[in-house]
Amino acid sequence: MTATAPRVQPAHRTEILRLPALREYQLPVLTSPARDDLTISAPQLGKTTVGEAWLLAVAWRGGPGEIPWSWFAPTHGQCEHGFKGLAAMARSAGILRGEPTTTPPFRLTLKNGAQIQARSWDRPELLYGPPTRGGVVDEFGQLTPDAYAVISSRRAETISRGEGRLVYLGNVGDVGGTAESLYRAAESGAAGFACRRWTWRDRASAHACRCGAKRSAIPVALETVDGHRPDCGRGQYVRFIARERSRLSASEFRRLYEAEWLDGTSLPAYEAFDRSTHVVERVALQAGLPLILSCDFNVDPMAWVVMQHHQHEAWIIDELVIAGGATTERACKEFIRRYPDKTLEVVVYGDSSGRARKTSATATDYEIIRSELGKYYHRLSVRESDSNPPVSERVAKVNAFLRSADGAVKLHIHPRCKFLVRDFSRVSWRPGTREIDKRDKSLTHFSDAAGYALWRLGQSSTGGIRGGQWRPSIWTRHPNPAFEAF
Repeated sequence: MTATAPRVQPAHRTEILRLPALREYQLPVLTSPARDDLTISAPQLGKTTVGEAWLLAVAWRGGPGEIPWSWFAPTHGQCEHGFKGLAAMARSAGILRGEPTTTPPFRLTLKNGAQIQARSWDRPELLYGPPTRGGVVDEFGQLTPDAYAVISSRRAETISRGEGRLVYLGNVGDVGGTAESLYRAAESGAAGFACRRWTWRDRASAHACRCGAKRSAIPVALETVDGHRPDCGRGQYVRFIARERSRLSASEFRRLYEAEWLDGTSLPAYEAFDRSTHVVERVALQAGLPLILSCDFNVDPMAWVVMQHHQHEAWIIDELVIAGGATTERACKEFIRRYPDKTLEVVVYGDSSGRARKTSATATDYEIIRSELGKYYHRLSVRESDSNPPVSERVAKVNAFLRSADGAVKLHIHPRCKFLVRDFSRVSWRPGTREIDKRDKSLTHFSDAAGYALWRLGQSSTGGIRGGQWRPSIWTRHPNPAFEAF
């Protein structure tokens, strides 16, 4: 549901700025009198648009002046995106004077003489400048202490004359960071602060429902998703949210779509792991599906895991533990010994460090794998990456396989994978960070190896590797009973 935004008339002229239609939940941003107004939001709820509308409104109402209004963003790209939106909105409203600059610091002037500048804080020196009459801090979940200090100092002069207001808009950022501290201050009722939280439900309620009044309610637990007709905008969005719940872990869904700050660092890294649920004897090699080998190229031990995947489920059937100065050639020979069927389709994922040419070797790890496995198996695909995914994203994807936000378990592990099970049980975050604690050298290698493949497989909306159909009622015996570490 959309609502007509207020019409804004400047103090010194008779022209009226007509803002674009906004959703009802966005309007409090325009009408809030707070000196520091904060909105924390789920993705794609119109944060940037309402920020642009607010900034044009206050600049138009405030009239001319030598001191500019400001738009702040974390990176040059985000800053440019917001500035272009501002310029386009001002142009469409007929209040833009001349053409805006196209290089930083970005500047535009309105027909009433008000100026707006846009700056990013990825290079702190770019934030310094003249005082500001107030502005928008876009993506404030990424706000750093240094950036906040500079932004605050630039409005010190104008606050004394009743200006200097800031509107902060963004997604949830780091727990304990500047953004959360500001939001908690507003939440506690600190003087001059106001805050609100937009979740997926706000976006769903704003969509028109063509299904009739009896089916127009927003399902709290998504039980009535299929009650909406295919052409219903509300139903389409709720179905999208249901799909997100099926692919994200519970904590990641709450962070993204419920806009909650969650201190995941106080939990085990693999918080969704439950030995009684995920470790099962019936996991075995499935005929017709590719065999996935995912590698962590640590020297001692070298850690490889073997799995299969179909649509949205994965099964980890084996691990290769090679201690005492392992070599990739040795690991390849062991893999061939355990899986002697040359007709198997083998797909390899792993650590991006395997692309590096070591001084002690004439070939990279991936080149060795291509050579050793390629001359044995008829079908081999090595899917190396230029870089590893961020650790927090990789761990979140593994947790989503372990148990997604809708309660589905999509990963099972054979009990023979003792090192991997130990990792999932014991690996933790470094206190106060989103980095894995690697002080225990015997941990993390196998969960890292599994994570490289699961992260890549989880990126595919079609469910990953194409292969034969998996039938859950069919479980085959493993072709080789020898699983001892060596």
